[in-house]
Amino acid sequence: MDHLFPYPKNGTSFLEVLHHSLTRKLLGFDAVHAEKTPFISGVTSRLKFLLNDAMNHLSFMKIGYTALEAFLQANVTGPPLNFDPEGVVFPESYRDDNLKSLKEELFQYLAVDGSRPYPLTPCIELFWLAKVILSDPTLADAGFNGRRARFRLAFWHQKLLSEESPTLRDEMYADAEILEHQLASRLASHAAAAQEHFVEFLIERAVVRMYYGDDALARADLARAATIRNFQFALTGALGKRTKFQDKETSQLVVLAKSSDSEHAEHSNAKNTHNAEEQKSPRPDDPQYDSASTHATTTSPPPSTTVSHRPADTESDNRAPGPASTDESTKPANVPLNDDTLLEEISFHPTSNTMTHTVPDTSLPSSISSLDPSNQPLLSPIDSIILLAIASSISNTSPSDGLVREETLPYAMRVLDGGSSNWQVYTQALLVRSRIEGYRARTAERGLLQLQALVDQVIAETSASASSSASQHANGESVESEQPAKKTITTFLPKSQPSTTQSESEADSESASVAERLRYIYQLSPPLRWELEAELAARWTHMGGLKTALEIYERLQMHAEVALCLAATDRESEAVRLLKDLLFKDQDTVATTTPDESESAAAVKIEFILRSPAPADAPRLLCILGDITAHPEYYSLAWTVSGNRYVRAQRSLARYHAKRREFEKAREAYALALNISRIDRTSWFSMGCVQLELEDWMGAVESFTRCVQLDDGDAESWSNLAVALLRLPKPVHVQQEKEEDDVSAARISTTGNGGEGAVTDDPPDRDADADAGENEHASSIKKQIDPYRHVREALRALRRAATLKRDDARIWDNYLTVAASIPPSAGTPWGEVIQAMGRVVELRGKKEGERAVDTAILRVLTEYITQTFTYPASGSDVDDVEGGDAEEEDQRTRAGEDAGREDSTTTNSSGKQLPHLPRSFLTLVDNSIAPLATASPTLYGSLSDISLWRARPAQALLYAEKSWRSFLTSVSMAEEFDHVSETQWAGVVDKTVWLMRKYRDLGPMERERTGGQVEAKWRFKARSAGRRVAGRGKRWEGEGEGNEAWERLKGEIDAVRE
Repeated sequence: MDHLFPYPKNGTSFLEVLHHSLTRKLLGFDAVHAEKTPFISGVTSRLKFLLNDAMNHLSFMKIGYTALEAFLQANVTGPPLNFDPEGVVFPESYRDDNLKSLKEELFQYLAVDGSRPYPLTPCIELFWLAKVILSDPTLADAGFNGRRARFRLAFWHQKLLSEESPTLRDEMYADAEILEHQLASRLASHAAAAQEHFVEFLIERAVVRMYYGDDALARADLARAATIRNFQFALTGALGKRTKFQDKETSQLVVLAKSSDSEHAEHSNAKNTHNAEEQKSPRPDDPQYDSASTHATTTSPPPSTTVSHRPADTESDNRAPGPASTDESTKPANVPLNDDTLLEEISFHPTSNTMTHTVPDTSLPSSISSLDPSNQPLLSPIDSIILLAIASSISNTSPSDGLVREETLPYAMRVLDGGSSNWQVYTQALLVRSRIEGYRARTAERGLLQLQALVDQVIAETSASASSSASQHANGESVESEQPAKKTITTFLPKSQPSTTQSESEADSESASVAERLRYIYQLSPPLRWELEAELAARWTHMGGLKTALEIYERLQMHAEVALCLAATDRESEAVRLLKDLLFKDQDTVATTTPDESESAAAVKIEFILRSPAPADAPRLLCILGDITAHPEYYSLAWTVSGNRYVRAQRSLARYHAKRREFEKAREAYALALNISRIDRTSWFSMGCVQLELEDWMGAVESFTRCVQLDDGDAESWSNLAVALLRLPKPVHVQQEKEEDDVSAARISTTGNGGEGAVTDDPPDRDADADAGENEHASSIKKQIDPYRHVREALRALRRAATLKRDDARIWDNYLTVAASIPPSAGTPWGEVIQAMGRVVELRGKKEGERAVDTAILRVLTEYITQTFTYPASGSDVDDVEGGDAEEEDQRTRAGEDAGREDSTTTNSSGKQLPHLPRSFLTLVDNSIAPLATASPTLYGSLSDISLWRARPAQALLYAEKSWRSFLTSVSMAEEFDHVSETQWAGVVDKTVWLMRKYRDLGPMERERTGGQVEAKWRFKARSAGRRVAGRGKRWEGEGEGNEAWERLKGEIDAVRE
């Protein structure tokens, strides 16, 4: 196990390995017992005994891989197996008994976390055998080979299940971490084939991460794999035409890609040596079978498929040599688009040596900048897989988004247009393109037909031949338990002639060889046969073909999907009846309602009598029944049936309680779910929301912290984390400034030998005075915790949320409010206040106008700027607030808090240039806020103060007049004040007195720029304003508190006359 097993032997060696004497000994073919032992326990006990001999480890690795790949051939790639798996795995004594119940035991053995494999999975005994062998700790923990085998097997086990399994996910992630360290060390030591194995591992881990929704981490793995392989590619633009009637070429997205030169040479050498290697078929007991020579046998496609699928007249001389290209007759059918407007593929502008590229030459590597977009060289299969995986990782985030589709489609088209040297890679490229095109009106039909063609291909390639079926019928009821009744296989499109056996001559078959199909099976991870058919049914449902979708689901016996499809078509009663017939004994499920209660879901009591044994997917069926009927008892029963492992049951129960605002019960349900699935970000997020409703602020902080740890790009989690942090109580305790190591220095003694410090326990007779002195010293270096610590943490969380969702006005508004809530004494981040206010105004200004401006915060900000900074004298260049280094301003604005603290102590000693903070504030006011001012007295008042600070008295007086008029209008549209309240009348008088004093202070001043007095008739205008208000509020003369305001107004008018 010290050396690396490069690639499992496949093809014609499957039957040889499974008939090997060691395999037969493991399965009990040679066992002689007086009393027959249970099959599963007998195999596991014999495996444990046989693995005590280390010489058998590698042989069992081969047996496990052979069983796994035979299973994948039968269920994913085809062609049909040339042997009966039941006869190979089960001894005759077990086949003679009830084989159906034995297979049921295998399905139960493979059940994980309350979820079981698809009940009609063919050849499940092969996968079970691989699971028993490759999951054994003796093999899996012994080295790289065993751990990689368990990693691969666990992912295919996950794909067999209908729900995500936290147990398998944790197992795969733990194995992946160890494999990464092992492969990195081998790569650093330049071990043989280390680069190839590391790249394959990175791609496989990326596929696993995409399955569990970690798309960002998956793309990081793919980028690392491309770097290691020196695979250069870029998504760029090129001039081309997309429609048939397009006259002018426009920029089109295209992926330029080229495999490394060393990769081309490697494939070329492999192809030259293929014929000699292919003729060797060593047996499992042959020493050559253990050598690395098996790698060359299986990595290169057969020589009969060396013709490229591109027409000869378009073949470029720069096409690099590679492995055998997929022939026109062997590659899967590429369904034409046949659209009346769109071209079959983008017609790119012809290139020449003087071609003007759509991006600067420095933006693209030199090796791909000269590529012709319409005639690129053939990619190696691994590089094609990397491109397809990148496309899948991007489209997983938002497959229905048009921009996402435009970004991902070029990756799939590069693999299709450039050709593929592997049959399975080309098939996967067609599938990826079909998924992308399914959401666009003009390409949805082709996407559906292409998926249908792929399903037809898989059905034809994986359906058992007549001879195989006959051998299975010899076993009696096993055929009924394994599959529905056989029907004549019909396909939507004319299909190629499949191989009836995997050893059939290549010359007599239009299909690819087994070796070619299975070569990249772990990196591609194509869907299983029933997965692909279910995806086709879902596509038909999306297109409105519910009848066709129902037929597919019923044929696959996917009862859960049938029920969901019925419920989606307003046939809930049929769905409920179907589920109850599957789950419960005849008419033994009774729903009773008490006479005094309504027919609400909470008033219904359900009595359950489940079938024995329960259906394989009983927990999932029960949850779907609960979703349709809104009865929480079904969720509880699903949790019980699964042995308290089916996470979805508790999640559904939690959502049920949360919808009815029973938050305490919802929290308990989410806690049970998270005890099993600790890295389920959705459940952590929902748990945090429930804790916010329960005012469990610390619990909410922990939940949303988990969310952002699992997905750093979740803006909603960052925003909710800020909400929870703001609700935490202010810190009131003291903390010690010095570290514990300094305080406990007296406890560290130096040993006599070596001079190393050793921590010793306190002696029993330690002097109490020494303790008191130490405590006194520690208390002298304590300080008070920042009372705004949680506010600052919330501000950091909102800053991250605003970075992730720059167009979310709600997040920016919260950011502004939190930043402004820190008082100047605690270091208000004025720079961030200005930035957030500008962003809020930018996002809401066009729709809400001046209401987008938070006038209270603007008032505080104005007071701080005008009182802290001195505006330069006239004639300086400070009015050009947009001048200066824009990059420097942006950096300082983002550093908000530091900039605010620095500027708060900075004075304009030179009188020529304002610091950054007031300049950014003036930019905000002039460009964003002032144009929105229309009818807000407070806003006009702030603008007046800002203009006065800028030595613009005429503008300040103008804003003051607008503030006064808008205030009077807001109190009474007709400006009649006899019928307003006393408070309103007092406000009108205060505002009028304020304006009259503005006239008195600003009128005699010199007008900016043009010179002369600001208002030569300021006395007249002041008296006119006072008389106008007094004349329209005569009712308040001599009347209580209103008379006091009246007298004050009259006194101000008289003062202006003097």
